[in-house]
Amino acid sequence: MQTESENLVTKISSNVFYKEFTFHKNDFITPDGQKELADNVMWIDDLLFIIQVKERNIRDVKTELEENKWFDNTVLKKAKNQVKDSLNFFSLYTEIKVKNVRNHTVDISKADTTRINKLIIYKSNSSLIAAENRSLKFCRSSVIGNIHLFDVEDYLGICEILITPSELDQYLKFREKIFLKHPEIITSYPEQYILGHFLKTDYVSTINPEHIQSFTKLKSDFDDFDLSFMLENFVDKIPVESDRSPDVYYPIIREIAKLNRNELAMFKERYSKMIEHVKENSFSVPYRFMVSRTGCGFVFIPLMNDVAALWKNALLNSIDVYKYKRQLSKCLGVSAYKDGEYFNLNWGFAQHDWEHDEELEEALRQEEGFYGDGEIKYVDRYKFTD
Repeated sequence: MQTESENLVTKISSNVFYKEFTFHKNDFITPDGQKELADNVMWIDDLLFIIQVKERNIRDVKTELEENKWFDNTVLKKAKNQVKDSLNFFSLYTEIKVKNVRNHTVDISKADTTRINKLIIYKSNSSLIAAENRSLKFCRSSVIGNIHLFDVEDYLGICEILITPSELDQYLKFREKIFLKHPEIITSYPEQYILGHFLKTDYVSTINPEHIQSFTKLKSDFDDFDLSFMLENFVDKIPVESDRSPDVYYPIIREIAKLNRNELAMFKERYSKMIEHVKENSFSVPYRFMVSRTGCGFVFIPLMNDVAALWKNALLNSIDVYKYKRQLSKCLGVSAYKDGEYFNLNWGFAQHDWEHDEELEEALRQEEGFYGDGEIKYVDRYKFTD
């Protein structure tokens, strides 16, 4: 049975990483018998997080000496060894099948461990833990290196602000970088300072106590990039039953899950424009953009009522043309049309190497009157009020 902290971390992970990419039932079978990964694993392509959770039973809380002994033995030693064992499994076994929060079995053995994020999250349920222990930011392993160390409340606070997998990954990389640059100073600062510094700038050369004020000035623009209305129970909203299998819809939701807040805002803007055209039954060419960071294109196709039956051709052709134009290896598309009082959304995803194609060259020539060359946009990572 999971502890309260393990349940909380799983819930946080599901919200940030989605249920499809969060694994919490982590027993798996090997030729050596049954093994168990860390309490929580999150995996999307090159993003991999291994999390071990430790919680002190409040009924066992005793003296200051014993609570700090618990912290040393359970958090700093046992959890560290469990993280080390979990990471070792990826090199030992060619198959690691575990269940995600959707209760789908997934083989995660091919996850890239070179950029792995290793975390220990603890809940002491006591004020008796020494300040020296509470201030620790990392647990060091001579075998697997630094492991992030978080009080569960600090971790919750981070994930309430950094609400995408990419942001959390970037923060953890920054957190280790600033720790290695200023180990003694950063250990004495609260977690809120490190997060405030990250929000304001990713430069780590100097420590500026004023960065902690970034929290109060962070612009509340959640509505600009919130896609929960679309992603919640995403699979249940797919109209074609055969497209609801994990093999079909996982690649689609995976590309959305990898976007950061600025990229999600671009996604939502174009998605909303598509829906508005469908509501008004007005013509528009597809809305498009690409994210060079992930190498994926996105296409949004509003269809008028008189051509709604052609949605499949429109979807596949639009994906192929934009993928070709930007010389991408993958592209995601969605078409929308009105069906009575409701909207029908159909999704498509193409992934294969780019190669010259004369028919697509002609398609690009034909669309020149509708589209220009496009523009490159550089946007701030985070927005602040004056």
